[in-house]
Amino acid sequence: MEELSRMTLEEIAAEIGISRTTIYKVLRNKGHVSDKTRRIVNEALEKYHYVQNRNARNLAMNRQYNIGYIGFKSKSANYFSTEVNKGIRRAVKEFADDGLSLLVSEFDVENPKGQQEAVDEMLALGVESFVLAYAHEEVMSGILSKLREKECRIVLLSRDFPEDTACSYVGVDYEKSGRLAAELLLKMLPADGEVLVPVTKEYETNQDIAARLKGFEDKMKEEGSVKVLPIIHGLLEEEDIYRQISGHLKEREQLSGIFDLTYRLDVIASALKDLKRTDVKLVGFDLFEEIREYVEDSTIDAVVYQDLNQQAYQAVKLLFDEMCYGKKKSSQKNYAKLEVIMKENIQYF
Repeated sequence: MEELSRMTLEEIAAEIGISRTTIYKVLRNKGHVSDKTRRIVNEALEKYHYVQNRNARNLAMNRQYNIGYIGFKSKSANYFSTEVNKGIRRAVKEFADDGLSLLVSEFDVENPKGQQEAVDEMLALGVESFVLAYAHEEVMSGILSKLREKECRIVLLSRDFPEDTACSYVGVDYEKSGRLAAELLLKMLPADGEVLVPVTKEYETNQDIAARLKGFEDKMKEEGSVKVLPIIHGLLEEEDIYRQISGHLKEREQLSGIFDLTYRLDVIASALKDLKRTDVKLVGFDLFEEIREYVEDSTIDAVVYQDLNQQAYQAVKLLFDEMCYGKKKSSQKNYAKLEVIMKENIQYF
């Protein structure tokens, strides 16, 4: 477990040997302070990245607002943790001087019970507000029941839990994202084309992947102009994904599109380049560093993008605003916008 916080004024005062009262005088430009002291204070504030507090009453009353973030790490989407951590660290940087402190714990997606253990540990430390990104519905059901009993504040990040209508949610509409991916491919492919859909093994426990696949299949059936081949389920390891995709590319000259749900667009793009199948259109989700070059050279034709960094920041801010300022969450479902990234606009992301 990691605690994220920034240096407080009390800590800066102790570091430079100048009272907090004097530091306040410098911040507010009131009272007599020598030029030398003012210079020392300003240099320290810059060094420790201090952002002036927008709610000084919290500091004066020594209020602390503790939020627990419990998320996961996944082999098939290893960028998830990286982007989410950027967002929660941004929230800490902005609100730490208002009293915000975050405890962060992440577990292996293949060990979902680790999330329950992390929740119990944070509850024991007195945390009553949580941002949760989960991987297993059964485990999350038990967690939510416990947190509801204790009247904790909860925001679900990136994955909703439809059975618990009281939970706030920050993330995308996954079924609509699948429909959007289908619409993109339908505009790219010939009427007699064939589409391959490889799906990660995590589909078995991941409702978001199932929702994306449903949205994609529903849109394809509505149009009826392109043939969707039997779904390839159970893919996880890089070698298996590459082997399966390469085999289909060699066997099916009619194959004209791939809709990726393995979340390893880099592996699939590599297979396309190795076999020189530039005729096959490839569409998937999310932008991470390993695929950028493939988007730039149009091996990957389009990705449907969601800003996980911004979503994580928003989830923390929703809780913090309610805890600190008494602001009630305006909406239980805070849907993030979906964007389409292609060669022509990737420089903006």
